[in-house]
Amino acid sequence: MATKKTTHRSVAIVGAGMAGASAAAALHHAGHKVTLFEKSRGPSGRMSTRRTDDWQADHGAQYFTAKSAAFQAEVEVWCQKGWAAPWQGRIAKLDVSNASSLGAEGPSTEASRFEPTPPTPRFVGTPRMTSIVAAMVAPLTLNTQTTINNAQRVNDQWQLHSKEHGKLQETFDTLIWAIPRPQLAPFEASFPSQWQQVLNSIEFAACWAAMAGFEEPVNLPFDGLFVGRPDDGPAASPLSWAARTLSKPGRTGQETWTLHASYGFTQKHLNDTPEAMAERLSQAFQALGAPAPAWAIAHRWLYALAESTQPPSANHLWDEETQLGVCGDWLTSGRVEGAWQSGSQLASKLLYSPK
Repeated sequence: MATKKTTHRSVAIVGAGMAGASAAAALHHAGHKVTLFEKSRGPSGRMSTRRTDDWQADHGAQYFTAKSAAFQAEVEVWCQKGWAAPWQGRIAKLDVSNASSLGAEGPSTEASRFEPTPPTPRFVGTPRMTSIVAAMVAPLTLNTQTTINNAQRVNDQWQLHSKEHGKLQETFDTLIWAIPRPQLAPFEASFPSQWQQVLNSIEFAACWAAMAGFEEPVNLPFDGLFVGRPDDGPAASPLSWAARTLSKPGRTGQETWTLHASYGFTQKHLNDTPEAMAERLSQAFQALGAPAPAWAIAHRWLYALAESTQPPSANHLWDEETQLGVCGDWLTSGRVEGAWQSGSQLASKLLYSPK
Protein backbone atom coordinates (compact mmCIF):
# COMPACT_ATOMS: atom_id res chain seq x y z
CA MET A 1 0.00 0.00 0.00
CA ALA A 2 1.32 3.45 -0.96
CA THR A 3 2.48 5.71 1.85
CA LYS A 4 1.58 9.36 1.92
CA LYS A 5 4.52 11.62 1.20
CA THR A 6 5.67 13.48 4.31
CA THR A 7 8.52 15.52 2.79
CA HIS A 8 7.15 18.92 1.91
CA ARG A 9 7.92 19.97 -1.62
CA SER A 10 7.63 23.13 -3.68
CA VAL A 11 5.00 22.87 -6.40
CA ALA A 12 4.35 25.25 -9.30
CA ILE A 13 0.88 25.13 -10.83
CA VAL A 14 0.30 26.97 -14.10
CA GLY A 15 -3.37 27.87 -14.50
CA ALA A 16 -5.75 29.01 -11.75
CA GLY A 17 -9.04 27.61 -12.96
CA MET A 18 -10.98 24.93 -11.09
CA ALA A 19 -8.53 22.12 -11.96
CA GLY A 20 -5.48 24.08 -10.85
CA ALA A 21 -7.26 25.37 -7.76
CA SER A 22 -8.40 21.92 -6.63
CA ALA A 23 -4.87 20.51 -7.04
CA ALA A 24 -3.40 23.52 -5.24
CA ALA A 25 -5.86 23.35 -2.34
CA ALA A 26 -5.23 19.64 -1.73
CA LEU A 27 -1.45 20.03 -1.84
CA HIS A 28 -1.50 23.11 0.39
CA HIS A 29 -3.69 21.29 2.92
CA ALA A 30 -1.10 18.48 3.00
CA GLY A 31 1.66 20.97 3.84
CA HIS A 32 3.34 21.43 0.47
CA LYS A 33 4.44 24.87 -0.71
CA VAL A 34 2.26 25.77 -3.68
CA THR A 35 2.73 28.69 -6.07
CA LEU A 36 0.11 29.44 -8.71
CA PHE A 37 0.74 31.25 -11.99
CA GLU A 38 -2.17 32.73 -13.96
CA LYS A 39 -1.91 34.77 -17.16
CA SER A 40 -5.20 36.59 -16.54
CA ARG A 41 -5.94 39.32 -14.00
CA GLY A 42 -7.46 36.87 -11.54
CA PRO A 43 -8.26 33.21 -10.90
CA SER A 44 -11.32 31.25 -12.09
CA GLY A 45 -10.70 30.24 -15.71
CA ARG A 46 -14.06 29.60 -17.39
CA MET A 47 -15.86 29.91 -14.04
CA SER A 48 -15.82 33.57 -14.91
CA THR A 49 -17.92 36.65 -14.17
CA ARG A 50 -17.83 39.95 -16.04
CA ARG A 51 -18.86 42.84 -13.82
CA THR A 52 -18.85 46.61 -13.32
CA ASP A 53 -20.23 48.80 -10.55
CA ASP A 54 -23.68 48.55 -12.16
CA TRP A 55 -24.02 44.98 -13.42
CA GLN A 56 -22.58 41.48 -13.47
CA ALA A 57 -22.98 38.37 -15.62
CA ASP A 58 -21.51 34.86 -15.46
CA HIS A 59 -20.34 34.50 -19.05
CA GLY A 60 -18.43 31.20 -18.81
CA ALA A 61 -19.69 28.19 -16.84
CA GLN A 62 -23.32 28.85 -15.95
CA TYR A 63 -23.81 26.37 -13.12
CA PHE A 64 -22.56 22.98 -12.03
CA THR A 65 -24.00 19.68 -10.82
CA ALA A 66 -22.56 17.16 -8.38
CA LYS A 67 -22.84 13.48 -9.34
CA SER A 68 -20.06 11.71 -7.43
CA ALA A 69 -20.18 11.30 -3.65
CA ALA A 70 -16.80 12.99 -3.27
CA PHE A 71 -17.85 16.09 -5.19
CA GLN A 72 -21.21 16.22 -3.44
CA ALA A 73 -19.35 16.38 -0.14
CA GLU A 74 -17.08 19.12 -1.49
CA VAL A 75 -20.00 21.18 -2.76
CA GLU A 76 -21.71 20.84 0.63
CA VAL A 77 -18.61 22.37 2.25
CA TRP A 78 -18.63 25.20 -0.29
CA CYS A 79 -22.27 25.92 0.49
CA GLN A 80 -21.63 25.88 4.24
CA LYS A 81 -18.82 28.40 3.75
CA GLY A 82 -20.99 30.64 1.59
CA TRP A 83 -18.90 30.11 -1.55
CA ALA A 84 -21.75 28.40 -3.42
CA ALA A 85 -25.51 27.95 -3.24
CA PRO A 86 -28.26 26.03 -5.05
CA TRP A 87 -29.75 27.74 -8.10
CA GLN A 88 -33.53 27.43 -7.93
CA GLY A 89 -34.16 29.06 -11.29
CA ARG A 90 -36.85 27.92 -13.69
CA ILE A 91 -34.93 25.89 -16.27
CA ALA A 92 -36.64 25.02 -19.55
CA LYS A 93 -35.81 23.68 -22.96
CA LEU A 94 -36.94 24.62 -26.45
CA ASP A 95 -36.46 22.18 -29.31
CA VAL A 96 -36.24 24.35 -32.42
CA SER A 97 -36.20 21.24 -34.61
CA ASN A 98 -39.87 20.74 -33.69
CA ALA A 99 -42.08 22.76 -35.99
CA SER A 100 -44.71 23.16 -33.26
CA SER A 101 -42.16 25.22 -31.29
CA LEU A 102 -41.90 27.77 -34.07
CA GLY A 103 -44.01 30.80 -34.72
CA ALA A 104 -44.28 32.64 -38.01
CA GLU A 105 -41.16 34.65 -37.23
CA GLY A 106 -39.24 32.16 -35.08
CA PRO A 107 -39.77 30.34 -31.79
CA SER A 108 -43.07 31.07 -30.09
CA THR A 109 -42.98 33.02 -26.83
CA GLU A 110 -45.97 31.17 -25.36
CA ALA A 111 -45.09 29.59 -22.02
CA SER A 112 -46.42 26.24 -23.24
CA ARG A 113 -43.69 26.15 -25.88
CA PHE A 114 -40.98 26.12 -23.23
CA GLU A 115 -40.85 22.69 -21.64
CA PRO A 116 -39.58 22.53 -18.02
CA THR A 117 -36.56 20.29 -17.56
CA PRO A 118 -36.60 17.48 -14.96
CA PRO A 119 -35.68 18.66 -11.45
CA THR A 120 -31.89 18.65 -11.15
CA PRO A 121 -29.86 20.11 -8.27
CA ARG A 122 -27.81 22.91 -9.80
CA PHE A 123 -25.28 25.09 -8.00
CA VAL A 124 -23.53 28.40 -8.64
CA GLY A 125 -20.78 30.33 -6.94
CA THR A 126 -21.92 33.15 -4.67
CA PRO A 127 -22.06 36.06 -4.97
CA ARG A 128 -20.56 35.29 -8.40
CA MET A 129 -19.21 32.29 -10.26
CA THR A 130 -15.61 33.32 -9.61
CA SER A 131 -16.11 33.17 -5.83
CA ILE A 132 -15.37 29.46 -5.41
CA VAL A 133 -11.96 29.41 -7.08
CA ALA A 134 -11.04 32.75 -5.52
CA ALA A 135 -11.76 31.36 -2.05
CA MET A 136 -9.89 28.12 -2.75
CA VAL A 137 -6.67 29.91 -3.74
CA ALA A 138 -6.92 32.76 -1.23
CA PRO A 139 -4.38 31.20 1.22
CA LEU A 140 -1.88 30.50 -1.56
CA THR A 141 0.76 32.46 -3.43
CA LEU A 142 -0.94 33.54 -6.65
CA ASN A 143 0.95 35.35 -9.40
CA THR A 144 -1.56 36.89 -11.82
CA GLN A 145 -0.77 38.41 -15.21
CA THR A 146 2.16 36.02 -15.39
CA THR A 147 2.38 34.04 -18.63
CA ILE A 148 4.72 31.07 -18.32
CA ASN A 149 6.41 30.68 -21.72
CA ASN A 150 9.27 28.29 -20.90
CA ALA A 151 9.87 25.46 -18.43
CA GLN A 152 13.04 23.40 -18.13
CA ARG A 153 14.07 20.55 -15.83
CA VAL A 154 17.52 21.41 -14.45
CA ASN A 155 19.21 19.42 -11.64
CA ASP A 156 15.92 17.82 -10.57
CA GLN A 157 14.24 21.22 -10.36
CA TRP A 158 11.82 23.02 -12.64
CA GLN A 159 13.04 26.42 -13.83
CA LEU A 160 10.29 28.66 -15.18
CA HIS A 161 10.33 31.74 -17.40
CA SER A 162 7.48 34.19 -17.92
CA LYS A 163 6.78 36.61 -20.75
CA GLU A 164 6.39 39.48 -18.30
CA HIS A 165 9.24 38.80 -15.84
CA GLY A 166 11.79 36.62 -17.62
CA LYS A 167 13.57 33.91 -15.65
CA LEU A 168 11.95 33.36 -12.26
CA GLN A 169 14.28 33.21 -9.27
CA GLU A 170 12.51 30.36 -7.47
CA THR A 171 12.76 26.80 -8.74
CA PHE A 172 10.30 23.99 -8.02
CA ASP A 173 10.38 20.29 -7.25
CA THR A 174 7.15 19.66 -9.12
CA LEU A 175 5.37 21.31 -12.04
CA ILE A 176 1.66 20.96 -12.83
CA TRP A 177 0.06 22.31 -15.99
CA ALA A 178 -3.62 23.18 -15.53
CA ILE A 179 -4.30 24.91 -18.84
CA PRO A 180 -6.20 23.92 -22.02
CA ARG A 181 -4.52 21.34 -24.21
CA PRO A 182 -3.77 23.77 -27.14
CA GLN A 183 -1.76 25.99 -24.76
CA LEU A 184 0.46 23.03 -23.86
CA ALA A 185 1.92 22.76 -27.37
CA PRO A 186 5.05 24.90 -26.72
CA PHE A 187 6.03 22.69 -23.77
CA GLU A 188 5.51 19.20 -25.18
CA ALA A 189 9.22 18.62 -25.74
CA SER A 190 9.49 17.98 -21.98
CA PHE A 191 6.52 15.58 -21.90
CA PRO A 192 6.87 11.79 -21.75
CA SER A 193 6.29 10.23 -25.18
CA GLN A 194 3.45 8.06 -23.86
CA TRP A 195 1.35 11.17 -23.23
CA GLN A 196 1.22 12.09 -26.91
CA GLN A 197 -1.55 9.68 -27.88
CA VAL A 198 -3.83 11.11 -25.20
CA LEU A 199 -2.99 14.70 -26.09
CA ASN A 200 -3.51 14.13 -29.80
CA SER A 201 -6.97 12.69 -29.16
CA ILE A 202 -8.32 15.97 -27.74
CA GLU A 203 -10.09 18.46 -29.99
CA PHE A 204 -11.38 21.86 -28.90
CA ALA A 205 -14.23 24.04 -30.12
CA ALA A 206 -14.90 27.70 -29.43
CA CYS A 207 -18.05 29.37 -28.10
CA TRP A 208 -19.26 32.94 -28.42
CA ALA A 209 -20.93 34.35 -25.29
CA ALA A 210 -22.87 37.61 -25.12
CA MET A 211 -23.91 39.60 -22.08
CA ALA A 212 -26.99 41.77 -22.59
CA GLY A 213 -28.31 44.47 -20.24
CA PHE A 214 -31.92 45.67 -19.96
CA GLU A 215 -33.54 48.70 -18.37
CA GLU A 216 -36.42 46.62 -16.95
CA PRO A 217 -36.85 42.98 -15.86
CA VAL A 218 -37.34 40.67 -18.85
CA ASN A 219 -40.64 38.82 -18.45
CA LEU A 220 -40.05 35.34 -19.85
CA PRO A 221 -41.31 31.99 -18.48
CA PHE A 222 -37.80 30.73 -17.69
CA ASP A 223 -34.59 31.78 -15.95
CA GLY A 224 -32.41 29.41 -17.94
CA LEU A 225 -33.19 27.99 -21.35
CA PHE A 226 -31.59 25.18 -23.35
CA VAL A 227 -32.18 25.83 -27.04
CA GLY A 228 -32.32 22.50 -28.85
CA ARG A 229 -30.59 21.19 -31.92
CA PRO A 230 -30.09 21.19 -34.86
CA ASP A 231 -27.17 23.58 -35.25
CA ASP A 232 -27.84 23.99 -38.96
CA GLY A 233 -30.84 24.39 -41.19
CA PRO A 234 -33.67 26.92 -41.45
CA ALA A 235 -35.04 26.15 -37.97
CA ALA A 236 -31.73 26.56 -36.21
CA SER A 237 -31.31 29.25 -33.58
CA PRO A 238 -27.94 30.96 -33.13
CA LEU A 239 -28.37 30.29 -29.40
CA SER A 240 -27.70 27.19 -27.35
CA TRP A 241 -28.38 28.74 -23.93
CA ALA A 242 -29.81 31.85 -22.23
CA ALA A 243 -29.80 32.66 -18.51
CA ARG A 244 -31.02 35.48 -16.28
CA THR A 245 -28.30 36.69 -13.92
CA LEU A 246 -30.60 37.97 -11.16
CA SER A 247 -32.27 34.57 -10.81
CA LYS A 248 -29.04 33.26 -9.28
CA PRO A 249 -28.43 33.67 -5.53
CA GLY A 250 -26.35 36.65 -4.43
CA ARG A 251 -26.55 38.56 -7.71
CA THR A 252 -27.35 42.26 -7.69
CA GLY A 253 -27.41 45.16 -10.12
CA GLN A 254 -28.96 45.71 -13.52
CA GLU A 255 -31.05 43.09 -15.31
CA THR A 256 -28.62 41.08 -17.45
CA TRP A 257 -28.80 37.87 -19.43
CA THR A 258 -26.00 35.62 -20.66
CA LEU A 259 -26.43 34.23 -24.18
CA HIS A 260 -24.29 31.36 -25.46
CA ALA A 261 -24.07 30.69 -29.17
CA SER A 262 -24.56 27.22 -30.61
CA TYR A 263 -21.58 25.19 -31.80
CA GLY A 264 -22.56 25.51 -35.46
CA PHE A 265 -23.19 29.24 -35.28
CA THR A 266 -19.90 29.85 -33.48
CA GLN A 267 -17.98 27.91 -36.14
CA LYS A 268 -19.62 29.88 -38.93
CA HIS A 269 -18.83 33.19 -37.25
CA LEU A 270 -15.63 32.28 -35.44
CA ASN A 271 -13.69 35.32 -36.64
CA ASP A 272 -16.49 37.88 -36.52
CA THR A 273 -16.07 40.92 -34.31
CA PRO A 274 -17.43 40.93 -30.75
CA GLU A 275 -19.70 43.83 -31.74
CA ALA A 276 -21.25 41.84 -34.59
CA MET A 277 -21.75 38.76 -32.42
CA ALA A 278 -23.33 40.75 -29.60
CA GLU A 279 -25.85 42.10 -32.10
CA ARG A 280 -26.60 38.71 -33.66
CA LEU A 281 -27.08 36.92 -30.34
CA SER A 282 -29.24 39.77 -29.03
CA GLN A 283 -31.47 39.45 -32.09
CA ALA A 284 -31.74 35.71 -31.52
CA PHE A 285 -32.82 36.38 -27.93
CA GLN A 286 -35.46 38.80 -29.17
CA ALA A 287 -36.81 35.99 -31.36
CA LEU A 288 -37.50 34.13 -28.10
CA GLY A 289 -39.62 37.01 -26.83
CA ALA A 290 -37.09 39.31 -25.15
CA PRO A 291 -37.06 43.06 -25.75
CA ALA A 292 -34.13 44.78 -27.40
CA PRO A 293 -31.31 45.18 -24.87
CA ALA A 294 -29.99 48.56 -23.77
CA TRP A 295 -26.49 47.26 -24.48
CA ALA A 296 -24.71 44.02 -25.31
CA ILE A 297 -21.09 42.86 -25.39
CA ALA A 298 -19.57 39.56 -26.51
CA HIS A 299 -16.63 37.37 -25.55
CA ARG A 300 -15.15 34.47 -27.51
CA TRP A 301 -14.08 31.43 -25.50
CA LEU A 302 -11.54 29.76 -27.77
CA TYR A 303 -11.27 26.59 -25.67
CA ALA A 304 -14.83 26.20 -24.44
CA LEU A 305 -15.62 22.63 -25.50
CA ALA A 306 -13.33 19.61 -25.57
CA GLU A 307 -13.99 16.25 -27.15
CA SER A 308 -11.80 13.16 -27.23
CA THR A 309 -11.57 10.81 -30.20
CA GLN A 310 -10.86 7.97 -27.77
CA PRO A 311 -11.97 7.25 -24.20
CA PRO A 312 -9.41 8.82 -21.83
CA SER A 313 -7.53 6.33 -19.68
CA ALA A 314 -7.31 8.80 -16.76
CA ASN A 315 -8.52 12.28 -15.84
CA HIS A 316 -4.96 13.54 -15.39
CA LEU A 317 -1.40 12.84 -16.54
CA TRP A 318 1.52 12.24 -14.18
CA ASP A 319 5.21 11.43 -14.70
CA GLU A 320 6.96 10.28 -11.54
CA GLU A 321 10.48 10.59 -12.91
CA THR A 322 10.28 14.29 -13.81
CA GLN A 323 7.59 15.23 -11.25
CA LEU A 324 5.43 16.62 -14.02
CA GLY A 325 1.63 16.62 -14.17
CA VAL A 326 -1.25 17.80 -16.33
CA CYS A 327 -4.86 18.27 -15.25
CA GLY A 328 -7.99 19.87 -16.63
CA ASP A 329 -11.65 19.29 -17.36
CA TRP A 330 -10.69 18.56 -20.99
CA LEU A 331 -9.19 15.24 -19.84
CA THR A 332 -12.53 14.13 -18.44
CA SER A 333 -16.17 15.19 -18.59
CA GLY A 334 -15.67 18.85 -19.51
CA ARG A 335 -17.74 19.92 -16.50
CA VAL A 336 -16.84 21.77 -13.29
CA GLU A 337 -16.99 18.46 -11.43
CA GLY A 338 -14.59 16.94 -13.95
CA ALA A 339 -12.12 19.79 -13.47
CA TRP A 340 -12.25 19.39 -9.69
CA GLN A 341 -11.77 15.62 -9.93
CA SER A 342 -8.86 15.99 -12.35
CA GLY A 343 -6.98 18.41 -10.11
CA SER A 344 -7.69 16.71 -6.80
CA GLN A 345 -6.84 13.23 -8.10
CA LEU A 346 -3.58 14.46 -9.61
CA ALA A 347 -2.74 15.97 -6.21
CA SER A 348 -3.41 12.57 -4.62
CA LYS A 349 -1.02 10.97 -7.08
CA LEU A 350 1.68 13.43 -6.02
CA LEU A 351 0.90 13.02 -2.30
CA TYR A 352 1.48 9.27 -2.55
CA SER A 353 4.42 9.59 -4.92
CA PRO A 354 7.43 7.50 -3.80
CA LYS A 355 9.93 10.05 -5.10
